[in-house]
Amino acid sequence: MKTYFAVTGVVKYKNRILILKKAPDDYNFPNCWSFCSGYIKEFESAEDTLLREIKEETGLKAKIMKKGRIFLQKYPAKGKEFYVMPFLCKVNSGKINLDHENTEYRWVAYEDIVKYSTVPGLRKDLKVLGLL
Repeated sequence: MKTYFAVTGVVKYKNRILILKKAPDDYNFPNCWSFCSGYIKEFESAEDTLLREIKEETGLKAKIMKKGRIFLQKYPAKGKEFYVMPFLCKVNSGKINLDHENTEYRWVAYEDIVKYSTVPGLRKDLKVLGLL
């Protein structure tokens, strides 16, 4: 099994959180809803990675409010496991400029996450941050 290190950001604006629908050609989870996330590059901090990914995927400038604890998310069917560090962030605008990685976005209430077909572990991100 291959191991990866990633960050994910729960982006908050006016008591709603941002979810993004991955493109149909996404390598890991096509057409699934997720938070802003990405792989940590060599010599890049987790915080810098997260803020870069949010900017690239949405055009938003975010501020980190809280850091969650790292957890392991396994995907045996894909032969992968991810060490994920979740963060809670806030933004001052709800205007999104999607990049090629995602096809749609929604600002939703925490409890509405269950209505969407999400990437595995998404609810765990919220639990680790104390939001569920």
